[in-house]
Amino acid sequence: MKRCLKILLSIIAIVCAVGPNLSNIQAAEYRHHEAHEHGVAHMNVAFEGNELYIELISPAANIVGFEHQPRTQEQKAAVKAAIKKLEAGGKLFALPSGVGGRLVKSKVHTDINDDSGHESDETKSHEHDEMSRDAGNEAEKHGHEKHQHGDEHERHSEFKAEYHFVCKKPEKLAYVEVMLFSIFSGIEHIEVQLLTGTKQTAFELTARKTKITF
Repeated sequence: MKRCLKILLSIIAIVCAVGPNLSNIQAAEYRHHEAHEHGVAHMNVAFEGNELYIELISPAANIVGFEHQPRTQEQKAAVKAAIKKLEAGGKLFALPSGVGGRLVKSKVHTDINDDSGHESDETKSHEHDEMSRDAGNEAEKHGHEKHQHGDEHERHSEFKAEYHFVCKKPEKLAYVEVMLFSIFSGIEHIEVQLLTGTKQTAFELTARKTKITF
């Protein structure tokens, strides 16, 4: 799953970043540097065969309201609660009932707390322990520049979540309903990059436009 996800998401990044001329490439680089914007999250979606992969990247401020290391018990609890919410991909993304979609794996990582990398496996397979160990070894580490905020220096922290769905009837997957806006009020816009066997596109979701259509 992890290898396929990385390959598909790498293809998305290449397809969306490379344009017919230098100006498109420069624009893509500018968007990358400006990606950490409060209120804005980014999502990569790949649909191949009967498998749906979703990657969500969001500034921590959108998820828990702050980006510094948790300083109080309340803030620590907020981070833990956010991780649990993000792990529950079945409550964040709704597939049409006729698709027979099932979340088989979710993984959440954040650099806002040193010990808050989590992975959950909703299959009944006995491979969970091995996958969990691999996840710990392969967890990506993000370096972030510190910035001045009033008199306090705070770093750019984020949450990254990955989801793997399997569909019994993939031909019926017409859309995915994204319910992140109602769960995390700090998310105002989601920039989506979508890759399927028949199309590649980029668009924006908002609280009024919550469906990814295939």
